[in-house]
Amino acid sequence: MSAEQEISGGFSPRDLVSLGRPGLVVTSPNGKYAAFTMSTYNEEENKSSRNLYLVDLQTSEIKALTEASFEIKQDSPLFLSDSAIAYFQNIPAKEGEEAGPSQVFVKDLRSTKDAYPITQVPVEIGNLKYNAKAKLLAFSAAVYEDGTLEGAKERDAEEKKRKDSALVYDELLFRHWDTFTLQKKQNIFVISLQEGSDGTWSTAGKEVNIMANLDLESPVLPFGDSEDFDIAPDGSEIAFVSKAPGNDKGWSTAQHIYLAKIKKSDGVIEVESTKPNAINDDIKAASSHPTYSQDGTKIAYLQMYVPQYEADRNRVILYDRSTGERQVLTDSWDRSPSSIAFAEDDSSIFVVAEDYGRSKIFQITLSNGNVVPLTEHHTASSVNVVPGQTLVFNMNSMTSPSDVFALDLSKTNVAPRRITDLHKDLKADLHLPEPEEFSFQGAKTTVHGWIIKPYHYEEGSTKKYPLAFLIHGGPQGNWGDSWSTRWNPSVFAGAGFAVVAINPTGSTGYGQAFTDAIRKNWGGAPYQDLMKGLDHVLETYDFIDKERVAGLGASYGGYMINWMNGQAGGRRFRCFVNHDGVFNTQNTFWATEELYFPEHEFGGTPFNPVARFIYEHWSPSNYVRRWKTPTLVVHGGKDYRLVDSEGFSTFTALRRQGVPARLVYFPDENHWVIQPANSLKWHKEVLEWITYWTSEDAPKAAQDSESDSEENISEGWEKVPGLDSDVFKDFTTDVKRLIMQGPM
Repeated sequence: MSAEQEISGGFSPRDLVSLGRPGLVVTSPNGKYAAFTMSTYNEEENKSSRNLYLVDLQTSEIKALTEASFEIKQDSPLFLSDSAIAYFQNIPAKEGEEAGPSQVFVKDLRSTKDAYPITQVPVEIGNLKYNAKAKLLAFSAAVYEDGTLEGAKERDAEEKKRKDSALVYDELLFRHWDTFTLQKKQNIFVISLQEGSDGTWSTAGKEVNIMANLDLESPVLPFGDSEDFDIAPDGSEIAFVSKAPGNDKGWSTAQHIYLAKIKKSDGVIEVESTKPNAINDDIKAASSHPTYSQDGTKIAYLQMYVPQYEADRNRVILYDRSTGERQVLTDSWDRSPSSIAFAEDDSSIFVVAEDYGRSKIFQITLSNGNVVPLTEHHTASSVNVVPGQTLVFNMNSMTSPSDVFALDLSKTNVAPRRITDLHKDLKADLHLPEPEEFSFQGAKTTVHGWIIKPYHYEEGSTKKYPLAFLIHGGPQGNWGDSWSTRWNPSVFAGAGFAVVAINPTGSTGYGQAFTDAIRKNWGGAPYQDLMKGLDHVLETYDFIDKERVAGLGASYGGYMINWMNGQAGGRRFRCFVNHDGVFNTQNTFWATEELYFPEHEFGGTPFNPVARFIYEHWSPSNYVRRWKTPTLVVHGGKDYRLVDSEGFSTFTALRRQGVPARLVYFPDENHWVIQPANSLKWHKEVLEWITYWTSEDAPKAAQDSESDSEENISEGWEKVPGLDSDVFKDFTTDVKRLIMQGPM
């Protein structure tokens, strides 16, 4: 019997995958309407639908603009005017033919007529952005050296006719995230739109590649989107993000803001012959989110300063287009914003940044850099500035998927107003317990965490509940008050577990120093924080059964599962779940795609003798003979960040020593399990594993032998050395001996 079947009424994996998943909200120019898409999974058909919705921001009335269908789906809506919405719609395959590329469709809100296509592009395009004043539509497409959409179609057809399947590379990055790099690159195209006298829209002229003949790519893969570029208000320029040219893309985070000058005459668009210039290529770190001010005089963007570090603090930079001067607006603010939107009058900007387990909207005054939080709870995103001093945005929490909210800036101390409650009826029948937060003294400073009570929790009872102890990935990430479709705490609570999620050293949203402190210290302070946090919750919450604790983690969380299994603290757990985690830190370097990540985290490359000490010191593979705790190992076949051999090695190390273990392998998933049916299987395996091993009848893990104790394990978790300026003095003799076997 599955863990889900044993629980009646708790929030289940089936509930999680069947809830509709709303997309990001966009608003009409007059601020009256908002639009978004929502996808819904049908388990019986094992298919999802995705269609478009319109909401009246004053009355909260919602209506479906397009019909839900498994075959025809809509995505990426934007308003061309107050009465016209453009969006992507796929073209289903006709009998005996292949499906055509998605096209841009337009729906007239004043008419009952069907939507109609306004593009006829020959290849797939994405990432729409529109400038209403200049009537310019921008989108991205992957093209070859000639830079044309037609050339991409012809070359793709030729590639399909090849008899061999070889992929040939001379440089890194030859694959990224879950896809092998092809010869074509993402480029940005622009095309003019026009509105006829009858209110219908159409394209005018031909699309133009603003990046033709450049060794640049935008949006930046794998997660780049329409926030990677912006159109100047007068339509004379496009700012875009691209990695710097060169062959170091695999080990460099250098990413700059480029400006491409364009001009339009009678609907014909031309790109100035001069090469787009980078406004910040003197900084060899990542920048992002170029955004024009409302009057077009400035560009705001986010800038990191530490090369090779993807979790450095983002500063807000203001670039003056007339003088070329740059101003650091948030040099002293110890938070890292992730988006930018200018106020109507350009006197301030609005950003979203993580702060103490939440993602809040902040207002930053341009004249003095003053930062004020506008929201206090949950997780906000997709901020739209609409007329009337109002913000419209998405917001979600641990107990609710995303909804549309509005905030009236003309009033002080006013909470956001809920516009939609898309899952109200469903949530009334689901057990979604409110999270509680706690803090404790960690290895070096105060650490924050969340606890969620289990389903069927009885207040005042002496009943004890098993604990699901969750460890987040990143490692520069956090457990926030946000909705998750992959690691949702309510699912574990619904299966009868108390749930604890701690944000140890390395987590984001608690100041940059706290985030940076995990560097060269993966198994040190973060491990101590987690063990001290476990101590705290077991001492504070008497409804938790300290003898029935399950540890679960993914990515860096999976690393920590393997690390704990080889340390004294691991004996406190009845079982583990390791999802796409690290087995051998040095091997991970050789197999991963983004080399800048391990090079930063461990101080260089493994062929650097100094850095190699650090890789080896924190590698779980050095402690496998101490592994005794039953472990479920999950891995995806298309995970190129942490390749599947890490999971296979973990499983092999466990079973070869007779430790109870199980391997669940998804050949078609990447670092995440995304497909709904696979998600159901993932949850079934995970819940059954931790339910069995935390049951009263399950055998307990083998304890340490005397020889294990002699090898430093008896010192316990509280004595694990951290890495600081005296790092080499703290290394153990046997680790040094291990490293020095053979030539460097």
